[in-house]
Amino acid sequence: DDEGDPSVDIHGSSCVLWRFSTRCSMPQTHPTPADGGTRTMKAAHLTKWCAMGTVADTIAFGDVPAPPAPVKGEVLVDVKATAVNIDDVATCQDTAGGGWFMHGRKPTAADPFIGGTEYAGVVAACGEKCSKLKPGDRVVGIQDVWGVQGVQRSGTWAEQALALEGDLVPLPADISFVDAAAVAMGTFVSSDLYKRATKALAAAAGGNGQAQPRCLVVGASGGLGTVLLQILRNHKGSRVHITAVCRGANAEMVRRLGADEVVDYTKAPFGEQLAGADKFDVVFDYIGGTACERSARSLLRPGGAFITAVGPVQNVGDRQLGCCEWFGSALHLLGAAMRTSCCCCLPCGKVRYDMGYGMPPLKEEDFQSVVVDGKARAEIALEAPFAEHQMRDALRRVATRHPGGKVVINMERTE
Repeated sequence: DDEGDPSVDIHGSSCVLWRFSTRCSMPQTHPTPADGGTRTMKAAHLTKWCAMGTVADTIAFGDVPAPPAPVKGEVLVDVKATAVNIDDVATCQDTAGGGWFMHGRKPTAADPFIGGTEYAGVVAACGEKCSKLKPGDRVVGIQDVWGVQGVQRSGTWAEQALALEGDLVPLPADISFVDAAAVAMGTFVSSDLYKRATKALAAAAGGNGQAQPRCLVVGASGGLGTVLLQILRNHKGSRVHITAVCRGANAEMVRRLGADEVVDYTKAPFGEQLAGADKFDVVFDYIGGTACERSARSLLRPGGAFITAVGPVQNVGDRQLGCCEWFGSALHLLGAAMRTSCCCCLPCGKVRYDMGYGMPPLKEEDFQSVVVDGKARAEIALEAPFAEHQMRDALRRVATRHPGGKVVINMERTE
């Protein structure tokens, strides 16, 4: 249900917070159209940051300058489908990650900011140094609007997007653009969390690999958690027992995707409901907050792993965090990392704390393993046409943090 996309990886001795303060590097020189004019395209865009809670009402919808012709290793993509995520909403009001490090390019009337990160489409043109893709190829990707890689790209709520060839993943013909756009972010985030859990899962399976690891997924019915359920269901090795925490209304869905047991958090805190259950080897957290962490720690076996995609602030991104609040959160993460790194802690009954992050782009091997081979798909709650009224409704739905599944914009539909 309430899901937070990854923000910062503090696991280990180094911190990568500084990466999000990176601003756009010097742009490459692009050729102008042959007729000397400026191409335009339809886009959901901003000319200034939205006030908190007003994105759906204040975002603009209309013509903006189209991307320039690609140069060097760039690729121009005709966007066929794009998703609306809670972090996209936060980025439009400049509060992503609490408003400290995850910033999109500052919007202006002359150079509007286009929202959206998750998309699929068809290659329209390639720069001269591209070697993998060609016009007509189907692709899927996650656009780096925050400049993690050094350049803040324009978003995907538009008819076209300009990306690096290496940031795009080939899309097989038997996967629709809508399905690909819906599952990309879940694959990106949940693959990272799963990889962080593999050692704990292997240890829980025992030397002969026959014991059954126990996993708890908090926030199992959201766009990220539903993909993780499918990844765990396809775990190679001893079968994983999965307990899902979500609303009771979503119980049937998460069971279908792989959950063995379901805990309805609306009845009572999940920690209370599971107090008498067998301990878990891994807890995956898509909700965030210290209350969730405390409950999870009480349910883990000694040496188990708590792996979060969000961190100690629940609903991070909904607002600008104050200085003290942000530094308190950072100290919490640092303390958790230091306790995990201390060689004497785990044997004394402590749990391993890890925070998923992953660096864009979407990795081809992850998409191949999870979506192409593993057949994972997102649960789509709404497929809307690329039209102003429907786009605003989609943003409102996602902003509630209870959209009921993925919200996808089908760019090939306008009504």
